[in-house]
Amino acid sequence: MNVILTSDIMSPDKRQLNSQNGFVDKIHEYVEDIYCLYVPSDPHTPLLTNTISSHHKRAFEKSGFTVKDWEVLSIYKKSIIQQLISKSNLIILAGGHVPTQNKFFHDIRLKQCIKDYKGLVIGISAGSMNSATEVYAQPEKLGEAKSPNYKRFLEGLAITDITVLPHYKDVKYERLDNQRIMEDVTLPDSYGRKFYAIEDGAYIVATENIIYGNCYVIKDGKIKKVCNTAETVNLRGDF
Repeated sequence: MNVILTSDIMSPDKRQLNSQNGFVDKIHEYVEDIYCLYVPSDPHTPLLTNTISSHHKRAFEKSGFTVKDWEVLSIYKKSIIQQLISKSNLIILAGGHVPTQNKFFHDIRLKQCIKDYKGLVIGISAGSMNSATEVYAQPEKLGEAKSPNYKRFLEGLAITDITVLPHYKDVKYERLDNQRIMEDVTLPDSYGRKFYAIEDGAYIVATENIIYGNCYVIKDGKIKKVCNTAETVNLRGDF
């Protein structure tokens, strides 16, 4: 399968796909007529899921794609998930709360069901994070940063070994539970690991090992910018 990891697929005005860094053109390389399976982050919020999913569907249409089928996965379709995957050429892993989505993925055995899929996967925010073999669930809700029971490292889908941290431009200044998310939580967690922090509009094509747009590598307690807007960098580089 081909895998694209993003922070946010939408343009700043939220009307169409973000064309920055050649994102729309890149998708066109893989699909034209779209048969999509949309996988939410929380199966228990169908109204919110359907609203966001509809916005995303219209964004694809406004960006020049023909949507032939657009199926939203629910917990009630667990028994036919393999059938839904087999008829899709695009799977979107939606954004949301990482641990909630991670649990949903395990409940429906998505890792096992997706392993032989041949189409395109686009991860959005949490969906990108949960695509990894080892997921880093950066705390985002009150209590998570200070709780000794909150698990920051989870088992993901293993469709990539790239650990993504989305929305870096916003998250780098956030505080949670009287802690700075980056300096007090994520940097200490990065020792012995490598995180790729991407801004909205940037993305990583995992199957090409290429970064497109603003990206920072967080490793061993340090942050280094490795790619800028309108640039591409091989993520297997020496950084």
